[in-house]
Amino acid sequence: MSYCVNCGVELAESEHACPLCHTEVLNPAQPFDRKAPRPFPSRLDLFTPSNNRGFIAAIVTLVLALPAAICLACDIAYTEGAGWSMLVVGAMAMLWVFIVPTLYIRRHRVLFGVVLDTGAVLGYLFLVERFAAHGDWFVRLAVPVVLLILLLFVADYLLSTKVVRGRFRQVALALALSPLLLVGIELAVNQFLKGAWQLTWSLIVSVPCLILALLVLVLDRRQRFKEEMRKRLHM
Repeated sequence: MSYCVNCGVELAESEHACPLCHTEVLNPAQPFDRKAPRPFPSRLDLFTPSNNRGFIAAIVTLVLALPAAICLACDIAYTEGAGWSMLVVGAMAMLWVFIVPTLYIRRHRVLFGVVLDTGAVLGYLFLVERFAAHGDWFVRLAVPVVLLILLLFVADYLLSTKVVRGRFRQVALALALSPLLLVGIELAVNQFLKGAWQLTWSLIVSVPCLILALLVLVLDRRQRFKEEMRKRLHM
């Protein structure tokens, strides 16, 4: 058995140089043998997500489908119909949409992923209304709020990536858009509960958000403050 005279690594018979420090192996008692099996392959196949998307998707599908199938079978066996198990099936399907499609989306992954996730959330909320919380809140409350969140997220993402440059300005943009979300949520809730378009707390909360957005824009113009924040936040 040979050892590297420089770093002391144990060497195989097929090594004519140390694989770590590349020092030449000189051992008269064990000369270099080209035909000896090498301790590691000459070709290295790197792990890439593209080569394993199908495997990951299959594992995720199996892990999510198993509890859904078990709950559905138990529900049908003991209640002679699909009831509460549909919430479990819907939750597993929603998680599947969250995970699997993003493995195959290459371009505009964020936008397509958010749209798919929004559809999955709406589908699950429909199941909740259908099998658990009966009423008409899905169309009148859930759909407007979820679509408003989707619209504001897409607007913030497009503006942040195409128009607004800089971390501070992007934070200010998010703060400036948050009052629209607050106002929309309050309008939808009041219309659903009271049948009236009223605004109270959302206006109060929106004022600090706009003040913070303006403050961030002012601080963005101070180069010394920006450099200090980059150091502290490791940006």
